Amino acid sequence: MKVETLSEKDINAIGHAFGYYEYAQGEKGLVSAYSSKDAVVSYINGYVEMVLQAGMLYTTGPQQEAFIAYKRCDEKVGLKAGQKLIKGMFAGSSFGEVVRMLSILGSGGSSSIEKKLKKKKQKYLFVGLVCVREEYQGQGYMRKALELAFAEGNRLGLPVVLDTDAKLKSDKYRHLGMELAGVRTCKNGSKLYELIKYPDSTVNEIKNHTLSNEIGNCIIE
Repeated sequence: MKVETLSEKDINAIGHAFGYYEYAQGEKGLVSAYSSKDAVVSYINGYVEMVLQAGMLYTTGPQQEAFIAYKRCDEKVGLKAGQKLIKGMFAGSSFGEVVRMLSILGSGGSSSIEKKLKKKKQKYLFVGLVCVREEYQGQGYMRKALELAFAEGNRLGLPVVLDTDAKLKSDKYRHLGMELAGVRTCKNGSKLYELIKYPDSTVNEIKNHTLSNEIGNCIIE
């Protein structure tokens, strides 16, 4: 279900979920690239407003238990929508702090899996945000949110990719059917876990191809 409108309170709740996420002990996360947790909240708020404006934000149902933002890799975000992100970026940070944040985020390099797909001229769906409301966490809504992107990937025959900065989240995504494709490290020590979910048709083709090879390699005695 595409989200058409979202209250300021709801947008801020999503931002707060990211800004005040509790990482595992010893794990920095990309939050450490920002000047404060509130700066993260402002940035995520801007991101949510951008994908909402661009028509790229979806929810699990009328109660909006969970949200997911995704787009095809060749889809463009309009200028008006992009301004929402820029506004959010500077709402909680000075110019110098934004430069520092972008420097840290960029130090990890671009996604290796996305580079491989682009080299093959393979289109894909990019997931930029997954969030479950606090009161609905632990009830299977992360799976339901991801299944929205997986279903679209299956419909279009495209893989679904995403990055996350927390190992626990990475493990959850793997449990829900994604594969870990790589890990990047930023200069502040935070890590980005790259994950991919191939469309079911591709997975079946790979399995059938493997099975055919195994049968072909069998020696009957």
